[in-house]
Amino acid sequence: MAEKIRRIGDTPLSISVYSVEEAPTKINDRGILEIIFCLKGRVRFSYAYEEFTLHAGEYISVDRDAYYLYGDGNNLLVSFYFDLACYKSKYPFICNNLFVCEGLAETAMDYPREEHRRLKGMLIALLKFISENGSAEKVAGASERIVDMFVERFDIFFFHAGAGAGDKKGLAKLHEINDYLHSHMKEKVCIGDIAARFNFTEGYMSEYLRKMSVGFRGMMSYIRANESETYLLRTNKTILEISEECGFSDVKYYYSAFKRWYKCTPKQFREQYGKVSEEKIRYLDIIDTKDILEKLLTDHYMETYLFYSDGKIL
Repeated sequence: MAEKIRRIGDTPLSISVYSVEEAPTKINDRGILEIIFCLKGRVRFSYAYEEFTLHAGEYISVDRDAYYLYGDGNNLLVSFYFDLACYKSKYPFICNNLFVCEGLAETAMDYPREEHRRLKGMLIALLKFISENGSAEKVAGASERIVDMFVERFDIFFFHAGAGAGDKKGLAKLHEINDYLHSHMKEKVCIGDIAARFNFTEGYMSEYLRKMSVGFRGMMSYIRANESETYLLRTNKTILEISEECGFSDVKYYYSAFKRWYKCTPKQFREQYGKVSEEKIRYLDIIDTKDILEKLLTDHYMETYLFYSDGKIL
């Protein structure tokens, strides 16, 4: 019987190969970055505030948002799970980082970009290498380069500010601020506290966070609303109790913040993502991807070197 999730040696990477008709709602633990890659067929992916169709050759990343999948079973998917805690010495705040990577045509974001194609090639090559029992040392090295790419190209601050997120030093400062907000989300925090902590004036800090992200109030409301997903789906706590648990000053503010980010109320979210459904997933062995990987590699090579130039389709 194929393993549900297979850890690749002593590396920070685990994988799961499967076909799906219906997958119950899932929330990854903090510090886990999952990339879902559609190898064959198509699958519907629903999370938080949007729903997409992934077709063969497309992928999407998900970190702490609840999501579920459904399809006709005539598909083949692989989930790559990266344990971000293993990279804390290199990126101290990585377990509180958020990433946005939608490598699929059905997205409002600019796609495909050069980094999307590069990541796609890396994922296909890594999976093929694993299928051929490649060394754990090289798997670990490739996994680290993929995580590097997420930090350097797919951080949520690039989603909000684009190139304006700045150089590595500026991005590191944003991560430090973001980490502080996560660590104090259940406390009463004001913009003056953050400004004093980082030796900025209140005015400068307010403008800085507005320019580089969604502003102080927006960041705090998203962090708290995102934290509330777990309570909504994994506990029987009331909306009021969850509001207090996540640091909201009152339940009305919680409703307002949650609806801003999730386009629904906490109650509606709990009803949609908390419903119990039968798992209809068939887990497969990585060897079952061999023929498909060969085709994906060939197609990707052709696309990269014959049909694209400077980010445009020829």
